[in-house]
Amino acid sequence: MRKNEAYLREAMARYSPEVAATAQAALKKLRARFPGARLLVYERRPNLPIGFAPAKGGSPVFSIVLYPRWLRFFFLEGVALEDPEGRLEGSGKQVRSIRLDGRAAVLDDPYLRGLMSQALKVAGLDLRAGKGEVVLKSKVAW
Repeated sequence: MRKNEAYLREAMARYSPEVAATAQAALKKLRARFPGARLLVYERRPNLPIGFAPAKGGSPVFSIVLYPRWLRFFFLEGVALEDPEGRLEGSGKQVRSIRLDGRAAVLDDPYLRGLMSQALKVAGLDLRAGKGEVVLKSKVAW
């Protein structure tokens, strides 16, 4: 598992210092809130999705995705969420997202935290229990 965590750090370091710093801040905040979540890493060029999934298996509920110039936080079943302020972006049949600002400060916003709680309730999942392991689902040779 340590090897996978090291790989994730190296993969994030391939992005600009601003993107890497925001990603590190986002992971720190999300891991503190959901310590048991399995982090599913799907490295693809030019982005790096990191899904937050239940410890005992199953699909991610949330993900952060690093792009060359920014990050986004995705609700993978976002269409099922009540978003009266209309902060979530996307018009597809399933996913909604929000762009992460510097140091991922938006993740501390009570409104967004409420959407996270709502997403977990809709999914019927708890991401607090578990070991918080990092699982590499795909890697790209650089």
